[in-house]
Amino acid sequence: MPKNTPKDGWVEHNPDDFLNTSIKACDQALKKTNLKWNDVNSIALANQGETSMAWDDQNNVISKAISWEDRRTEKICSDLRKNNVDKLIRNKTGILLDPYFSASKFKWLLENEAQLLEITENKHLKLGGTDTYVINKLTNGDVFATDRGTASRTSLLNIYNGEWDDELLEAFNLDKNILPDLKKTIDDFGIVNHQNIPSSNIKITGDVVDAHASLFAHGCLDSTRIKATYGTGAFIEINTGNEMLKPDGLLPIFIAWELNNGIEYTIEGGVFSVGSTIDWLLKNNLLKDVNSSSNFLENIKDNNSVFMIPSFTGLSAPHWISNAKAIINGIGLDTSNEHIVKSAFNGIAFQCAEVIQLLAKKQNQENIEVYADGGPAKNNYLMQKQSDLLNMEVKVSKEKNMTAFGAALIAALGANQIQYSDLKNFRVQYETFSPRISSDQREFEWDRWSKNLKITKDIYNN
Repeated sequence: MPKNTPKDGWVEHNPDDFLNTSIKACDQALKKTNLKWNDVNSIALANQGETSMAWDDQNNVISKAISWEDRRTEKICSDLRKNNVDKLIRNKTGILLDPYFSASKFKWLLENEAQLLEITENKHLKLGGTDTYVINKLTNGDVFATDRGTASRTSLLNIYNGEWDDELLEAFNLDKNILPDLKKTIDDFGIVNHQNIPSSNIKITGDVVDAHASLFAHGCLDSTRIKATYGTGAFIEINTGNEMLKPDGLLPIFIAWELNNGIEYTIEGGVFSVGSTIDWLLKNNLLKDVNSSSNFLENIKDNNSVFMIPSFTGLSAPHWISNAKAIINGIGLDTSNEHIVKSAFNGIAFQCAEVIQLLAKKQNQENIEVYADGGPAKNNYLMQKQSDLLNMEVKVSKEKNMTAFGAALIAALGANQIQYSDLKNFRVQYETFSPRISSDQREFEWDRWSKNLKITKDIYNN
């Protein structure tokens, strides 16, 4: 997805890119399988969660889409924290006050996009995420909605009753009327009515957060598996079923999905800079080719005592230091590009392993299984490092896009083309990575990680 970074901490998208790239991907998939749009029964959307934007009731875009990576609302969050809004959010949701979540982005848009004020006064404004915008456009304005799983990532949904919360809305100075209707994950999201889709009978039967879609695709329907999706960031979670764990302020609690058997919850840890760290290495010519990076990394003897905390857009769960930047430590006269590259991949593995360990501890399970997917998960060095640090097997999906696969399963369920009991027939194959290093080596590496992490926290945790 194309993105712009016009200022420090700002990450933006063109809202129509979400729609246009989705249609283009579908066109290519249909062409590859010799099908046409008229052969499609239904679709579901896997959305980008916290990314936020504004448009009017004529479907005119008013703002850029503020990415989930964006940190421009740090001051808004700081000011709200002084007014005890963080405590209010923690009491009513499964999350905390942070620029990552949507509410502060909505507030920023209202306060900084001049044309929004007039549109708001005339009651024509719409605020929402990528799913709400795309659904609104696909249905030619007929449906303005999101699912409760996506809404649980805004800081505005009361997770205990599944509705927009008046106190939270008041805290962010938002009107409920400009927010989308709330639906189940599998629900009636309308009929596609778009000029670039030559069919009039396609139902939109589902809407799900991208991380939750891959959780569903992996068959994580209970708490025996940890799912780790590696993309721009890494989103690592466990399905805790119909029982919501008590939020602890460290690992967010979200609604995973709402199907016919009710709401199911997930506990999640996000690592914000994974694919974006690799992009940074490429952009600065430290890494030449991502496709051969695994062999490249395996041929580097060691990282020469260079250590990197790749927190380019903040240090996320469980530390939640939104203003943190990436740190490289241990550079000497003999440090090479190769050492920095290896330290960056190691830093990704450490951050993800830290979250996985916390999730396993939270569930009090020692023999929990780890299932991985996503672009960076194709890197064998990274997955082997993950297994070594965890002292666990890591199973990497051979299906290239588990997020799309999960959305397809939800679309089929919503259209009654398959039943819940059929999901066991849609399992994918995995490649397994097993630990190779000694316990002494593992302990040594974790000790170094802790010391370097402390440097980052001491600098930015003010």
